[in-house]
Amino acid sequence: SKHAKKLVNLTCKYVAKTQGLVKKYSLLGYRIIVIGNPNHPEIIGVCGFADDVFVIYKDADLDNLPNNEKETLIVAQTTLQKDIFYNFVSKIKEKYKTSEIIIKDTICEATEQRQNEILDIAKRNDAVLVIGGSESSNTKNLYKIASEIKPSFYVEYKEDLDNLDLSSYKNIGIMAGASTPDWLIEEVAQTIKDKYASNVSKFFSKIFDFLNYGYIFFSIGAFLMSYAIYDILSQTFQYQIGIITASYYLYTSLSNGYSNYAIRISDKKRFAFYNKYKLFFMFIIFISCASMFYFSYKMSVGILMLTILSSLLGIGYNMSFKNKSKFDNSLFFKLFKKLIPFKAIVISVAVTILLNGSIFILNRNIIKEKFFSFLFSASIVFIFMFIRQALIEIKFSQSDKIAGVVTLTAYIEPKKLAILTGILPIVPISFMFIGIIMHQFSLSNNIKYLIPIIYSSIVSFIAMRRNAITISRHLFSFLIDSPLYILFLTALI
Repeated sequence: SKHAKKLVNLTCKYVAKTQGLVKKYSLLGYRIIVIGNPNHPEIIGVCGFADDVFVIYKDADLDNLPNNEKETLIVAQTTLQKDIFYNFVSKIKEKYKTSEIIIKDTICEATEQRQNEILDIAKRNDAVLVIGGSESSNTKNLYKIASEIKPSFYVEYKEDLDNLDLSSYKNIGIMAGASTPDWLIEEVAQTIKDKYASNVSKFFSKIFDFLNYGYIFFSIGAFLMSYAIYDILSQTFQYQIGIITASYYLYTSLSNGYSNYAIRISDKKRFAFYNKYKLFFMFIIFISCASMFYFSYKMSVGILMLTILSSLLGIGYNMSFKNKSKFDNSLFFKLFKKLIPFKAIVISVAVTILLNGSIFILNRNIIKEKFFSFLFSASIVFIFMFIRQALIEIKFSQSDKIAGVVTLTAYIEPKKLAILTGILPIVPISFMFIGIIMHQFSLSNNIKYLIPIIYSSIVSFIAMRRNAITISRHLFSFLIDSPLYILFLTALI
């Protein structure tokens, strides 16, 4: 350790809490009783913080406890089943009837939640698949609980599915240990779907792959959003601006698929899909880039300059840096790398500048004539783009950390970031009501836009739920892209 440049304590906060309790009460002279597996690294580590310490794992271990009465602290292995913990607690209290006994339930909240969830999953399905490391204590407990109710299978990697025949089960519930990454859960789930899917299902799955991985669904949504923004401002829709906006996002997002090295870790299926159809997607990137600059040039020099500016900002979305990059010592790249964690903000600003800035260039009086409507429309574009990007970063937060990618979730906890995306729609609503008070807002035409604004909040709060984060990536993408379509449908009212 003396040769290390930096030491990072990666101890789980629940384990650290147990260690702290054991150390504190041991120094106060308490006998320490730890309920858990004596061979588990966590228990070995916890016992190192006390002198007078005993581990209880089975009934026979109770006989090894000393008979003398003494102040006692009882803690649990963080991955222990709660009923096992309290079963031993009652037996220990029976043994030491006159001793002061402090009971600390140190079982991890996530572990306890999963134990409750797997009971529900087992009851609602024909079989249960438990995913986790072969040495994982909490995963073994989940498997034990499930196997007592329904036929259950334990897998560590998707390759383990090759040895299983699940064809006789109509509904299969999937559960994972506390430390199992979301991308592995999804990878196993997708492997099962692909293995047992019909030819018709596989055909539609391939279509969804192109719509999702090719950002077709979202790019169409970006075009439709442009229509809605023109409706908010009571302007005649310029389809060229819609094409520029859609092409910009298509070009930026697809380019990211090839320039971002982390995708091979965070989204292996997408990475394989891009490589398989590389020529096709390179052609789409070229066409979208050419369309974006062609239409912006045809519209005006000002819009062309906005497109160039937005494209430069979009580099923050496209760039990824491996450690020890040859550009590390460049001042430009040092500054640029500082922006990368905030690319959700940067890309949202870029799209807002491109879409609303283009409208301003085509009608310089728009801000003077419809100031609050313009602020309202710009805030909708920014917030809808930000919510989408933030929810993606929340979904991939685990795999991004593994890949060494720094995003907003490194600064804001995923759950808090999801809450933030849920309350951000208050901003356009505020502009709306201020504009109404100032008599500078078209209430009759724009009050309807409360529908997509409220809907975007609902999407954010749905995404806070773990079962939403771990659903199929196609369903997740359609969920977070759907506000753009609701926005367009509202414009048609």
